[in-house]
Order: sequence, then C-alpha cells, then structure tokens
Amino acid sequence: MKYMIGLAGCIFLLAGCGSYGVQLKDANLVAAYQQKLSESKACTVDADCVAVAKGCCECDGQEAVNKKYEVSLSKQREKACGVGPCTLQMCYTDIEVACVNKVCTGTPKPYEKYFAE
Repeated sequence: MKYMIGLAGCIFLLAGCGSYGVQLKDANLVAAYQQKLSESKACTVDADCVAVAKGCCECDGQEAVNKKYEVSLSKQREKACGVGPCTLQMCYTDIEVACVNKVCTGTPKPYEKYFAE
C-alpha cells in the first residue's frame, strides 16, 4: 500500500512537471500562419524562394515561400505553435523550391537525395 501511494505521488509530480510552463499551439494563430504562408509566394526567380515549415511539427512538411518573408514567418510560427511537443517519427518532408509562373512552388525532395553526399 505504501508503494502504491508513493507511485501515485510520483506520477502526479511527473504529470505536473511535464505540463508546467508548456505553451501549446493556438488554433487561431496557426490559421493566421497558414494564411500568411499562402500570401507569401510571389517571386521572379528561383533564388527568391525558400522552404519553411508548413505547420507546427516538422513532419507537417514544408511550403515554398518568398525568402523576404522567411524571418517574419518563423517568428509568427513560433508564436502560434508554442513549445508543445510533437510526435517524433521518421518523416521525409524536405522540398526543392522553384519559381514557376511567378509563384514559389515546392516539389518533394526525391528519397534518394536524402542519402546522397
């Protein structure tokens, strides 16, 4: 019985520590971030485009946007997503960016290129 009480206390303490100070993502700010992604695609040459995170977790993928918006989008994403944990898993989400018809676009990076040196 004594061990059960101790175990319950440890679980309670760990649960409290695990959630203390963790800022989870804000759905409204995430939606605003998604909107800003879609508005940040104008370009004239391939060099204008960069890949940024599409969502709060790395496995959400990447989006091609104009590089002049990269820093502001990064700050907006950080504010929207907080520091909530993401599920860690193996994912291949990199894209190759290009300016096509004056719009930054991205195509999935071929699997083989993840291992090329």
